[in-house]
Amino acid sequence: MFTRAIVVRLSVVALAAQVWLSLPLWCSALGRTFPLLPIGGEAHLTADVRHDVVALGVGVVFVVLLIWPHRRGLLTAASLGLGILLALDANRCQPWTYFYLLVWAAVLAESEEPAPVLRWLIAGVYAWSGLNKLTPYFAEENFPWFCEAFRWMRPLANYPIAGYATAAGEVLLALGLLWPYSRQYFQWAAMAFHLFIMLALSPLGLGWNAVVIPWNAAMAGMVWCVFATKTNEATRFFPKKITPATAAVLALVWLMPAANRWRLWPEALSWKMYSNTQPEAGFYVTERESMCPALRSVWEKYAWSDGPLRRLLFDDWAMNDLGVPMFNSPKAHRALAKYLCPCTNYPAQAGLWRMEVNPWRRDAERWEENSCSMLK
Repeated sequence: MFTRAIVVRLSVVALAAQVWLSLPLWCSALGRTFPLLPIGGEAHLTADVRHDVVALGVGVVFVVLLIWPHRRGLLTAASLGLGILLALDANRCQPWTYFYLLVWAAVLAESEEPAPVLRWLIAGVYAWSGLNKLTPYFAEENFPWFCEAFRWMRPLANYPIAGYATAAGEVLLALGLLWPYSRQYFQWAAMAFHLFIMLALSPLGLGWNAVVIPWNAAMAGMVWCVFATKTNEATRFFPKKITPATAAVLALVWLMPAANRWRLWPEALSWKMYSNTQPEAGFYVTERESMCPALRSVWEKYAWSDGPLRRLLFDDWAMNDLGVPMFNSPKAHRALAKYLCPCTNYPAQAGLWRMEVNPWRRDAERWEENSCSMLK
């Protein structure tokens, strides 16, 4: 019961901190410029008080859940409430919100000690995060950028092998945590790993993407709690019993990310943090285009010139406006482009651009452009 309480409280506190750090994402009354992307609907930018009432209600449940973390009904209500908020705007479906939902689902699925299942859940995040980084895009691009966090790291940027070793080390972290006889050593390595990430992303390092710092703190706390359990089952590799609900949670963590290779599973749910292999998308117009007044300020802040065109990267806009990247999927990209198209004067010369990569071949980037006329 101790594990259940500490894990629930850690996830609730971390989520609350991350909501605060990305408040425009959750509160439509704060004047965001990036539109909402409801699941199953069209992108829109409407300050809807009903959204904020739902968010406030979920917040109240979170507060009560901190007091009574063992109440399954409260945890179920929190899960449903968060799920509704994600459905109202897919941009809220970040890796960390998805992770917390899976943690709560694992806790609800286990009537007794949830630690064995939580171990596999956490290890799955490390395993896929490391595997997704075993590419030139991380080792030769994102790793050198990460090395800028501290002066002593900068020489490592010249050695891509250090980037590949970092990715492999994350996979090894998953295996070391799962193996009972190495678990006690790797749990300290995992906590140090998260502490380093927190420092690197803080103002002491890169000063970027602060919204994931609470997630790293929560992960470190969960590793300490879940992998240090001193019970009879602590020496087991696999959970003693796997219910259908538990199997579903583990399948989402371990199996479904493999489908992302064929674009059958979303980027945000595939543990691709900092892999630099996610598709990029944005909107393009000709240099002579003058965007409508409602979006002119956005265009002036975030767009750049590219020959005869001006381009806007959706993630730049979302990160600056919401504090998080937009939900990355072809459907979401298309919906956002269709939202922008009515703001242009020359729809045949404006539209959506997307760039996809082959994770292991840097010469296989694939660009596509679809004009507003084609998106209708």
